[in-house]
Formats: sequence, structure tokens, C-alpha cells
Amino acid sequence: MSCKISVIISTYNDREFVEKKLAEISTQSIFDDAEFIFIEPDSPQRERELLAPFCEQHANCRLLALDERVNLFKAWNRGWEAARAPLVCSSNMDDIMHPRLLETVAGQMDARDWDVCTVLTARQQLSSIPANDPWSLASLKRMKLFHRPGAFTAWRRSLQDTVGMFDDNYFAAGDKEFWGRIIDRGIKYGMIRKILYIYSKSEQQLSKSPAGEQRRQQDKQRLSRTGYRRYWPYRIFPHYTLMRLVFRLYPRRYYLPPA
Repeated sequence: MSCKISVIISTYNDREFVEKKLAEISTQSIFDDAEFIFIEPDSPQRERELLAPFCEQHANCRLLALDERVNLFKAWNRGWEAARAPLVCSSNMDDIMHPRLLETVAGQMDARDWDVCTVLTARQQLSSIPANDPWSLASLKRMKLFHRPGAFTAWRRSLQDTVGMFDDNYFAAGDKEFWGRIIDRGIKYGMIRKILYIYSKSEQQLSKSPAGEQRRQQDKQRLSRTGYRRYWPYRIFPHYTLMRLVFRLYPRRYYLPPA
């Protein structure tokens, strides 16, 4: 099977989001040219039972049902190893992908010869995201813009041989450490300045909750010992305050219609 981009979707205690996620990926403008890899690491809610029928119906969807619990970054590495497309990205179950996200990312990475890519992100509490039309301009204007690339990153599959995969010793900062290596080694990266992803703040996910604070502090200590840059590559991102001002005055500058 030939595809442009592989999407890694790890699920753990996310059964309530399965129907939403399947509908979301089904509406991707290049659904047939993308690969979707679901990883369920021995989740108590057995999301595999809901995902398996969908994957059986679609040749471009695969389910990796593990018999052991692994952390997020180890799950992403499993998906990365299994990916068949030249480009790879990840998406959380409770986050939302713009219908044209994969089309735009794959097109821009090839056109600009980027090895790593991120997009502008809107951030909102999960309970506040409109269920019917989250990608309308009116809905996005009520959210906060988020300019860190941790929410969504796409990269070339071949980076596993030159940069290495995610460090699964991290609890929540494995993506930040990965970007640190990208910057340190001079890998070509870029940002698409369109809002193409909604990052959902949810108390249910440990990595996004106060319960994970101690482990996040351990991540910070580990990051401090890496010996290379430990911050997001802000030079490619518009200044946060300016970005919010521009979006309030000229919202269509960062807006991409869903169709």
C-alpha cells in the first residue's frame, strides 16, 4: 500500500473518544492516501474492540493491540517503526485534526523540503469545544491560539536513522526533547501558519493534569542534563501576544476553511 503520511494514534482509557476520532479521520481530505495506526497498550477500557471493526473495513488502518502498558512515547515509537509512509505524525484521541490537516502538511513538507513540521493550534478545554462545527471561524475565535509544536508534529520517517526516535524515559516532555535534538542537529523544519489542530485540555489525561506535576518536574531535571537546547524553536513562530492580536483583528489570516 502506498500512502503519503502515517498517523500514529495511541489510546488508553479513551473509549468515549473512539467514535469521534474515527469520524474525524474519515473526513480527512486525503483519507485514502494516508495510513492510520492505532496503538492500544492494554487499556482497561478495551478500545481495541471498537477500533478493530473499523480497521478491518479499511486497508489503510491498522490496530496494534499490545499486551503490556507502555507510555506515550514508547507507543509512538512502536507506531513509527510500523509506519509505511515517508512522513509520520501523531494525534491524541481527544484532540481534533482539521479535515485538511494531512493534505496541507504532506503538501507543504514536500514543497518546502522540510524534515519536521508543525502548525498553528487552537487550545480549549475539552468540555468547551463545540461538537457540531469546531472548525468554523466563529468557533475558533472563541479559543486560545497555541504556538508550541508539541501539540502536533509531523516528521520524516527516515529521521529514526539520523536523529533517533522519541526518548521513552520521559513522562510528558519526550516531544520537547525530540525538538531539542532537531534544533541541535540542524534539521530543516518549518511551520504552517494556519490553524489546523485543536489541542484539548482534559483532566482525564494524566500528562495534562495536576496529578502529573511531580513527573513533569522529573522531566525538567532530565532535560537539563541533555547538553543541548531545551526550548521550543520559537524563532519560526509568531510572537504569542502578536499572534493573538492579529487573529482578533484579521482572523482569516490564520484560517483555512474545512472544505
